[in-house]
Amino acid sequence: MIIKDMTITNSRGDSIIFGRHFKLSKDFDLSGLKARVNYSESTADGSNYQNTKIDNRDFDIPFYIDKSIKDVWWIEEQRNLAFKVFNPKSNPFRIDITTKNGSEYYLIANLEGAPSFPTGFNNNNKSWQKGILQFSSNDPYFYSKNEEKVDIALWVGNFEFPLEITEDGIEMGYREPSLIVNVYNDGQESTGMLIRFRALGTLINPSLVNVNTYDSLKINTTMLPGDIIEVSTYKRRKRVTLIRSGISSNIFNLLDLPSKFLQLEIGDNLFRYDAEEGLDNLEVSMTFTPRLLGV
Repeated sequence: MIIKDMTITNSRGDSIIFGRHFKLSKDFDLSGLKARVNYSESTADGSNYQNTKIDNRDFDIPFYIDKSIKDVWWIEEQRNLAFKVFNPKSNPFRIDITTKNGSEYYLIANLEGAPSFPTGFNNNNKSWQKGILQFSSNDPYFYSKNEEKVDIALWVGNFEFPLEITEDGIEMGYREPSLIVNVYNDGQESTGMLIRFRALGTLINPSLVNVNTYDSLKINTTMLPGDIIEVSTYKRRKRVTLIRSGISSNIFNLLDLPSKFLQLEIGDNLFRYDAEEGLDNLEVSMTFTPRLLGV
């Protein structure tokens, strides 16, 4: 991966953009993510395979402060800025990367110490002050910067200009007839998603079913016109939220007991939406960000 631009933002929203005063010393390696393969003892030769777990991603980011401005106070100001933004107490950090071909990704990582500014002429001279940041990411995946959205059920507008009104009138919109949609995950690993149920009118107990596995997610509630229910199935970020009249509330307790937090496997995923009453009043969409082992 050849990096063109990079921005690092801490949990308080403070950022440093690499490219002007702060610059990358060299392209750094984010490949070679390690995995832990687990086995159990066997009476036969060898062992029995159990599972594979991806390890944390540990990496360093070497950088330097460009001393094109020679004033001592300015150089000190840049060092202070680095210590302010790259404070480990401000974990986690979001690292946004743009590659040479224009692709955009990000990953979430934690600083394992304050910035290090080594001494000696090769590290600190009239041209630069070198530094290094040491990160560890407990979520080892890259994410595409742009989310992907798939609508399952929605009303499609059919109103356009120039407007021609016939004797039979005009159709202002129509509902997509299919109850099933294919969601294609072009990432390198399975991922969670944000499922959004939207009520155009009153409906009861909306649900979503994976046609391939028969796993289902169902909310035991009555939705009123304008209600939105958002279900996040991302690992470590699972939630069920009702948005009614602009007010958000936690309705995790209304999740049907047999429900699964549906995941998107690599490739094709077929889903069907349903409701026990008022199906025609239901719109469903799914938003997800592909997960990548490397870029």
